[in-house]
Amino acid sequence: MRVRGPLLGCVVLVVCLVACTTEPDSGSRLPDEEAASALGLSDAQAATLSSLEQMDDYPLYTMHHYAPEALVAQASERRPALASVGATGEEPWGCSLFAALADPESRIFGRNFDWEFSPALLLFNHPPDGYESVSMVDISYLGFPGEDSADLTRKPLGELLGLLDTPTIPFDGMNEAGLVIGMAAVPEALVPADPDKDTVDSLGIIRLALDGAATVGEAVELMRSHNVDFEGQTPLHYLLADAAGDAALVEYHASEIRVLRTQTDWHHATNFLMSAVESPAGQCQRYDAITEELESSGGDLDFDAALRLLERVAQPHTQWSLAYGITSGEIRVVMGQAYERVHTFSLEMRD
Repeated sequence: MRVRGPLLGCVVLVVCLVACTTEPDSGSRLPDEEAASALGLSDAQAATLSSLEQMDDYPLYTMHHYAPEALVAQASERRPALASVGATGEEPWGCSLFAALADPESRIFGRNFDWEFSPALLLFNHPPDGYESVSMVDISYLGFPGEDSADLTRKPLGELLGLLDTPTIPFDGMNEAGLVIGMAAVPEALVPADPDKDTVDSLGIIRLALDGAATVGEAVELMRSHNVDFEGQTPLHYLLADAAGDAALVEYHASEIRVLRTQTDWHHATNFLMSAVESPAGQCQRYDAITEELESSGGDLDFDAALRLLERVAQPHTQWSLAYGITSGEIRVVMGQAYERVHTFSLEMRD
């Protein structure tokens, strides 16, 4: 790990609101030492909670996590169960994922997260012995659903303690080495547990990859070396891409881990198991639309084109659209399909 200065400034965060008519009340706060002491918070935990900022009224927050992470090497009862049925009545977690890899100077990973109302937090994570990363978290699973997610920056530290668990449930993310991973729901995901392997849950495996893998190959090996527990939760598959232009779709099907690599300058996935069909064509309209765009462009999309494609395949319940710059470290976020309002951030990448 590289040290990048004082605790509260170890990642440069650039915030740019495009076509923004109003700005929410935002701004991180200095820790209240007396309140932090009364809560038994360490300096790192207090700094983490005090770095919370609001960027969008949807809402979208950002936060830097400096405290040692909750252990994710084992499945944990304290982690929230991720529901398998959406209140929207639409297909659960009907997400869209793609990696456009043709341009070595501007490789892009795009994703739509389609679900019920999802207050989001873009987390900049600084683990003591892993890669720094950025990831999106649905904080309704941490005790902030619905109206409870509003105006968190105005709440006292004692009401924000659930946010200390944000590293444990990344819904997608990118690390400083240029590895990106995102998930989408599928009909089933089952591989018998190996008693010789540690077990993680379906989002914990994303955290392990972001912390410990620099390439798709390393991430795949890490996923092979763990059991992933989907019991009582939404079955998922995972699209991965890296700065070298490698990409793979990892699925759990027919009692095996299936790794589907690409022979083109792109890869993509929606909500069916590629391993279970003879041909992906016609399985999903969103998948076919992404295929058309990536084939037409040869897998060469800039940020604007990536966001236009995400808008094209958005659904009425799309919660956020996000484009990761795999080689640049730039991140662009749109909340609640407000594509005229783009939030831009940056993660410092390793040389």
